[in-house]
Parts: sequence; structure tokens; C-alpha cells
Amino acid sequence: MSFKGSQAESFSHKAIKRLVFKYITSNCHDIRESSLEKHFGTRRADVYFKLLSGQKVAVEIQNSYITVKEIIDRSSDYTKKGIFVLWILNGKGNAVGSLKDPRDEKSIKISPAEQFLHTFYGGRVYYVNLNQYFHKKTLTPPFALHFSPSNNISANIFKEKFDYYFIRNVNYVPIPSWDIVCAEYKFKIARFYDKNAVSILSNKILKFLQKSRKRKCENCSKKFKLLRRCSLTSDCEFKPYRGKKLIKMISSKFGNTYGNSIIYDSLHKLSIKKPIGISKKLIEDLYQKFF
Repeated sequence: MSFKGSQAESFSHKAIKRLVFKYITSNCHDIRESSLEKHFGTRRADVYFKLLSGQKVAVEIQNSYITVKEIIDRSSDYTKKGIFVLWILNGKGNAVGSLKDPRDEKSIKISPAEQFLHTFYGGRVYYVNLNQYFHKKTLTPPFALHFSPSNNISANIFKEKFDYYFIRNVNYVPIPSWDIVCAEYKFKIARFYDKNAVSILSNKILKFLQKSRKRKCENCSKKFKLLRRCSLTSDCEFKPYRGKKLIKMISSKFGNTYGNSIIYDSLHKLSIKKPIGISKKLIEDLYQKFF
């Protein structure tokens, strides 16, 4: 895979910048000012917005290859200037390890830049795809992808000539709108109003567990909590779902979409907050297989 820029890539970059500027300006409800290619000393933002709150946002559209160091340097510069940065990758450009689409996929290539931005944004990377039909260009709505370890652990890192990639499973997370929210951690970052895949699955697992707690005893037709046995009669054989049986049911329900690593990550985070009816040691043992 060649990482050198080309005329086509430059054209794609310009087209994406203009379309992102157009769509966010038209659909974000919190913008006071907006412009293309705003300069901040030696730093130039692809797209710039000032929100009604007064927060300044620089949008970095990345189409060509970029190193992790470059991402850190640019993000540090913006942070020092009091500007929040929103990174968006072209899902069909050279910044990605393999083409990215808004769908779930197994064992695909992730570039070091994508891997870093996944941590940067707390479990997601933002993309847009530029599509061209004859002379008409359209941009997909922004979408987020969450990475998790591939089931093929031996292919964790993929080398190609002088380049290397990570092999990851990918989960698609829809973004509700073009609206932007700002947050400050190590860097000042801007993001969309979306949840990462672990948060989404955690909520689904909680609902699943709540439903399992309402299961009725087959003998007395009475509902019992997850960790209680039927005490109505001494010979009642009602056994609540628990432990490995419950995890197997969760994996069966959500495994095809999310994969076991995200399931175990979600269970691990849920068990830290409060008891969920599954042994912490069992969850920790499963979690350590991937993390």
C-alpha cells in the first residue's frame, strides 16, 4: 500500500473538506461562526467552527497517511491554543489500514493512526466516505467504528513491506446527528453525540439481565430474582440462570454482532459498578484473555 500523496488524494481531501463544512454548517444547531481553512499561526485547520458556547473547534480531515506523532503534535498545538480538535478520517483514503464502511466486520487491517485515535476518542474512530457517481459527489453521514481484538490472536499485528497494521474486529456505531460536543482530557477534543460500542452493549446486557430475573419458576409460576431459589416447596427444582450459563446465553445473543471481547469488556465494566449476578473472578478470567 502506497502512502505517498497523489493528485487524486488531494482532490478527495478538498472535496471532503467542502462537504463536511457544508453539512456541519447546515445541520449543527450550535454554530456561531464557520470557515474553511482557518489559520492559527503555523497551524491551519481544514474546517473551523465557533460554537454558541464560545468554544473553538478545528476539524482535521485526514485522507493521506499520517503518523501517530503527527496526530499528537497537531492535537497538542490546538490544545495549547485553546482549540478543540475533531479528527475525521476518509474511510477510503490512505490514512486507513483497509477500506472502512459503516458495517460490522471481522479481522480487518487497522493503521497505527486509527489505533491511536480509537484510544484518543475513548473507543471509537470517526469516518466519512466520499462517493462519486459520474460528476456528482456525495458524502456519507459521519459514522463511528469500534475496534476489538480479533479472534485470530496470532494475526494481531500484520506487516507489509515496511509498514505494519493491527488486525481487529470492527463494530459499526451510528451517529445520531452532526452536532458537536467538546470535552477535555489530556487534549481538548471535539466529538459527535454518540456512544461507543461498549456503552451500547452494556445497556443491552443490563436489559437482558433484568429480563432474565423475571423468569418464572416452572413449578409454582412465581417470579424470583436472579440469585434466589424457589422456597415455596422443598422439592421445587427451579434453578435461576447464573455464572457460566448466563455468560453463554449473553454470548449466544450478542456474540455474532459484537464478538466476545466486547462482551467481556462490557461485563467487566458493569461488574465494577455493581453486582450483576455473575462471579467477578469468572468475568476477570474471561476479560484477561483479551485485555
